[in-house]
Amino acid sequence: MTITGRPSPSGGRPPFAVFAMMMFGIFTHPAQATDIDHFLRLSLEDLLRQEVVSASRRSQPLSDVAAAVHIITSEDIRRSGARSLPEALRLAPGVDVARISEDRWAISIRSHTEYLSNKLMVLVDGRNAYSPNFSGILWNTLQIPLENIDRIEVIRGPGGAVWGVNAVNGVINIITLPPHATQGTLISTGYGNETGSFAMLRQGGQGGESLSYNVYLQHREGPTSRTISGDDHHDGSDHLSAGFRLGGNEQAGGWMLAGNLYRTDSDGIGLVRDPLHPPTYRRVETFTDRFSGMDLQIGLTRQASEHSETRFYASWSYSDLEAVMLAHQRQHIVDLEFQQRLDFPHRHTLTWGAGYRWFDDDISSGFTTRIDQSRETLHVASVFAQDEIALGRSLRLTLGGRLDHNSYTSMEFQPTVRMLWNMTPRHSLWTSLSRAKRIPSRGERTADYILTVAPPGWLSFDPPLDESLAGLPIQGEVRSNDGYGSEQLTAFEAGYRGHPSPGIYLDVTTYVHRYENLRSATMVADADSLLIGENNAYLIAPNRFINTGELTVTGAELSADWRGNERLRLQLAYSYNDIGEFTGGDRLFSSYIPRHIASLRGSWNLNHQTDLDLWIRHVDKRRQLFLAPLEAYTTMDIRLAWRPEKRVELAMVARNLLDSERVEYYSLTPTFQPAQTRRGIYGQVKLSF
Repeated sequence: MTITGRPSPSGGRPPFAVFAMMMFGIFTHPAQATDIDHFLRLSLEDLLRQEVVSASRRSQPLSDVAAAVHIITSEDIRRSGARSLPEALRLAPGVDVARISEDRWAISIRSHTEYLSNKLMVLVDGRNAYSPNFSGILWNTLQIPLENIDRIEVIRGPGGAVWGVNAVNGVINIITLPPHATQGTLISTGYGNETGSFAMLRQGGQGGESLSYNVYLQHREGPTSRTISGDDHHDGSDHLSAGFRLGGNEQAGGWMLAGNLYRTDSDGIGLVRDPLHPPTYRRVETFTDRFSGMDLQIGLTRQASEHSETRFYASWSYSDLEAVMLAHQRQHIVDLEFQQRLDFPHRHTLTWGAGYRWFDDDISSGFTTRIDQSRETLHVASVFAQDEIALGRSLRLTLGGRLDHNSYTSMEFQPTVRMLWNMTPRHSLWTSLSRAKRIPSRGERTADYILTVAPPGWLSFDPPLDESLAGLPIQGEVRSNDGYGSEQLTAFEAGYRGHPSPGIYLDVTTYVHRYENLRSATMVADADSLLIGENNAYLIAPNRFINTGELTVTGAELSADWRGNERLRLQLAYSYNDIGEFTGGDRLFSSYIPRHIASLRGSWNLNHQTDLDLWIRHVDKRRQLFLAPLEAYTTMDIRLAWRPEKRVELAMVARNLLDSERVEYYSLTPTFQPAQTRRGIYGQVKLSF
């Protein structure tokens, strides 16, 4: 059987042909039962019994978790119509996802949304994808097939006591399907005017009774967007990835070995500051970021008894990241972790362990950075422990903490105290007080950033500038500081989880985040010591990174699930964020999270063969530094899927139906020219055998 991954561009014929076949099947084929009906038949009690591993590093029912957790299931992803990992994250409350260009994203939880999400930790089957170079996640390097994802556990709020430094605003744990759940062949392919072409092939099998495996190959080619002025944005992309996963029989001890390769070419337009070209003092550069890399990870689990479990995990990753606007980086990261769980019946559950991270890189300057120290090796060693204490039949106290030693700031301690009250099997209350740290990045310690250019006379100085200098533009720079320290969050959270009536599930969280020692900047030159730029044509006003910023963020998050009947399901996600005033210096780089973000999804099974899904999202206006706010928007996606038989699915997805184009985010560092998000439609075919 041959399936064409990318139809010819002469017309959207393949998607509309798929649509016609689907509509024909709805009205001509009898109903046929499938396992997909389980998505709607899942009871509210089953929701509370879903197993979560990210909150405490051990498997426990959602009803017993004293943290703000949301689980995005594989069926949630499939029925949403999302075609990328960032789009799938929009399914969770409290997660701010903004598109910069075709495959560049700004993502965060509760605050500090930026291109590099420096306060968010992302795990892939236990591998930490956070890069120490510029503190954050390059989302276009996470080329994980959506069809391979079992679930995504989104922990909103600090996770430093469990996962270590940099897990400040939250933890996103992407858990892929085990090999025994991916047996046989899966082919998924499609095309759309907004998504481009995509195709994935996965093959799973067994090597005896105790060994399962799968391998996959994925390719995606994204189309170019449009700029605000309507010109070609030159932001097309080409992604190729492949990988494998092996798994052993859990009854025999349990082990996992996985590896991935990826290559990504991402075009774009950057605005480069240029004091030699008034009156805009900038020039437009077209460029191509070329990212490639590989990773290998192994996990071992030994269950000595019902009350004792030991785990060992190791991973190695290599990446060659040619980010033209930011820097060219080659880096190796090695992670080692040991963990043990000990149950003391009716009283304590103790989880403890130790970890080590080794990071080595070679980095050179980009359009907006100047790198003085090209080589760096960093080390982070840690120990952690968490004790869950039963204070009665329904009350549990959790005491935990983690000590991390790093090359920049030495020791960092991150404690947590959590309380859970299971009032009844259907209702629980929880509260927590935690502290988390973000340690400095390589970029803040060893890199200089070239920022905006101010026209002559836009800045005032005391004493005034000399007349020979007053007519020159002034270029701003933020320079590295080898004394730059850690940022700190103290967070109070409280929540309710349960189903107050037979057809409704609710999860409500309120929080107060108090940030201290945030990144800001201070001028290191006055009117008498401004630097003279190239050809004496401009001045340079150097600033330096410092830790003086303070900010308080308060908010609430709601997740609701309503089952009208076995064929109808409604899911609501909502977050409210009140950003206080940033004090203690000039806020750098990050934008403000919108005050309101809401998502409503409706899922209907028209019959056993046909699904209809509707997804409406609203995002409030976004305030950004030095720029006018981006307007609020409301959008709607519709997905229709038909299965003529159990192993075949044809789907049609129409996206962004309520607005023809919009801008979701301006990236200031690096300065990517924003792209328009457009209305679009795509068709998809899935075959399994």
